[in-house]
Amino acid sequence: MASLEGEAMKYIGICGRGALLAVAVVLPAMAQAAESNSATTTLVNPGAAEKSQFGAADKIYTPEEIRSAKPLEWAPAPNADPRYQSGNTFREEPPPVTEPPRTRRPGAPNANGEREAQKAFSDQWRMLYDMDRKNRSAPTPDSGAGSGSTGTSAGFSASGDDPVKDSIDFGTADTYTAYLGNYWLNQQQAYPWKVIGKLLIDGGGYCTAQSITGAPKNIIVTAAHCVYDVGRGFKSGWTFVPAERNGAAPYGQYRWASARVLNAWISGGGRRNDVAIIRLQNNPTTGRPVSYYTGWLGWRMNFPYVRNLHSIGYASNISTLYTSMCTAETYSASCEGTDVLVKGCNMTYGSSGGAWISNYKPYQVSGYVEGVVSGPSCTGSFGNTYVAPHFSSANLGVLCSAEGGCTTP
Repeated sequence: MASLEGEAMKYIGICGRGALLAVAVVLPAMAQAAESNSATTTLVNPGAAEKSQFGAADKIYTPEEIRSAKPLEWAPAPNADPRYQSGNTFREEPPPVTEPPRTRRPGAPNANGEREAQKAFSDQWRMLYDMDRKNRSAPTPDSGAGSGSTGTSAGFSASGDDPVKDSIDFGTADTYTAYLGNYWLNQQQAYPWKVIGKLLIDGGGYCTAQSITGAPKNIIVTAAHCVYDVGRGFKSGWTFVPAERNGAAPYGQYRWASARVLNAWISGGGRRNDVAIIRLQNNPTTGRPVSYYTGWLGWRMNFPYVRNLHSIGYASNISTLYTSMCTAETYSASCEGTDVLVKGCNMTYGSSGGAWISNYKPYQVSGYVEGVVSGPSCTGSFGNTYVAPHFSSANLGVLCSAEGGCTTP
């Protein structure tokens, strides 16, 4: 593992082939809490009480700090594959998936969670009501769809729950439908949008993340480059703000308890290894876990490469103030390697770690995360095609096993 000793320092870490640029602060105090086994390495928050879900509220972000946070940037994609650059007609057979499918279902928030959140975080809800009043008198923003897309800002579609019937023949680079995420309060309060949030990085920067278990584990999943810079070490800390919009935190803020990455990511990066899990402390004001207010998404691994998936993130090229979404068919490409999904989408910086979701059914407890945003692709144009680690026994499965399972009792 890379050393974390020495003075606190700012740096830019280059994470190898197809890796990502990240700015962070590494603090030597964190070195004392790092734990490693043969497959993963974990950083434990020294500010969290041992064996406690609560810990100390060692950082609370103001609305101004949340709004001003800058997204992590991406490094260039691997060298472009010219076969994909000529008319979007080239196709490759996806690799076989040899491990059996695994899945855990999504979960609903507590029936009293919404009412209690509006009482506990009343100042944040007042901000949201003011925003909605202003939004009603302003034109709805464009979804930012590029010229190579089918994107519009209107509507969304649901996808089914059958992993075989949902599979389609192939995906196409630079082709997708784009639309707004939690721009309106009624969506911000609803499942699944409320489960996704902004992941603020101490020392600067933000990504996207989402809950995948309820209490007591309180696990969120994001991209590894949002957690650990290859050749440098762990970033210095994280705060999860579910359903964040324009600086408002309607369900509170949640500090990290521990962060876990694959040793394969530490030793060399790689798109397939670009996934991390973070365990959260409870909210310091209410003592509640995040899932009490938001619920959580399910997850799937070892499912087919070719899928109809929706993706979500706080994409700075569209807006840092609310989430954006894309839907498209996924595919695999040899220039990306195994356990990597590719699909069309117009999101860039800030969407890192955002979920790629199957069984997406708006306003219902639904949705399974099958990957998270990693970066640009060797098959399409920047800002119109990107990639995610394909969740499998070799990446998310290893992380979850080290946590004793990404499960909810």
